Amino acid sequence: MARLGVGVIGLGHNGLAWCEAYQSCPYTDLRAVCDLDPERLRAASERFSVDGYGGYEILDRADAEIISVHTPDHLHAEPFILALRAGKHVIVEKPMAASLEDLSRMVEAARAASTKSMVAQVLRFHPLFSFVRKMIDNGQLGEIFYLEADYIHDLRYQKYMEKWKVTIEIPILSGGVHPLDLLRWFAGDIVEVYGMANHIAYKEMHEPTTEAALFKFAGGAVGKVAALYGTVSPMVEWYNLCVHGTTGTVRGNRLCLDGNEAWMEIPVPPQQGHPFEAEACHFALCILRDEQPLIDAVEGAKSAQACLLAHQSALEGRPLPVPPL
Repeated sequence: MARLGVGVIGLGHNGLAWCEAYQSCPYTDLRAVCDLDPERLRAASERFSVDGYGGYEILDRADAEIISVHTPDHLHAEPFILALRAGKHVIVEKPMAASLEDLSRMVEAARAASTKSMVAQVLRFHPLFSFVRKMIDNGQLGEIFYLEADYIHDLRYQKYMEKWKVTIEIPILSGGVHPLDLLRWFAGDIVEVYGMANHIAYKEMHEPTTEAALFKFAGGAVGKVAALYGTVSPMVEWYNLCVHGTTGTVRGNRLCLDGNEAWMEIPVPPQQGHPFEAEACHFALCILRDEQPLIDAVEGAKSAQACLLAHQSALEGRPLPVPPL
């Protein structure tokens, strides 16, 4: 099968991890990298033995059919839109954007493009969460009525990293979009959100570092997501996932089915790292086979939109509707 050339924009931690993923995927070849930081660019270019660019000249590479965007959250929109307009297939790191305005512009560009785009919501590619989705699709859990999942992670070390992670990053968006996207994948569209927040822990961050929100789904289910950046603990297992259906319940990697009220362990590998290579290969195969990516621009925008409105709700102290995109 043909291999697609890839250019990666943004060479932070995730950008480098994606470079490795593209080199490992049998359907892609890493052709070029791009970053504004000259030292980062030099190091990545040498490490991966590819050409390096300090700007959007990377979009002129005819042999880079895919552009992979891994800039800071609030800087996703411009390279995403420009790459689509240049006729590239584009994958963008989650969250899709850090403002409702950018989400709207990105969705408009994706709808107008003749190429494919995808948002890298990596948890949809983990075996446990894929297993839960299949159980829901097969009706084994019955009608879903309550879900919850959390992003609880001691991220106080970020104050020594890039400045934007302290001055701009929004926990319920940047971290919380992981579990929220899972809940949307399991229960469908969200119609209303009510958020709450405080800034007791990790005061160095500009935004509230404890954010929690309730979500009302169009099908009637209720969901909860918490994002904690200042917790004194290891990261929680399985994102505290819990899915309650009328005939079954999932809690982490355990399952209980109606008629056998005892926990059974779901046979999946331990939670270790992120399956970036699986994402990269999925997107490449969607292009090669002309299929719809699992998380297209509208899907990715819906998850980011719900998180942004949860943050706004917490700041305003009132529930907010989640309009259709």
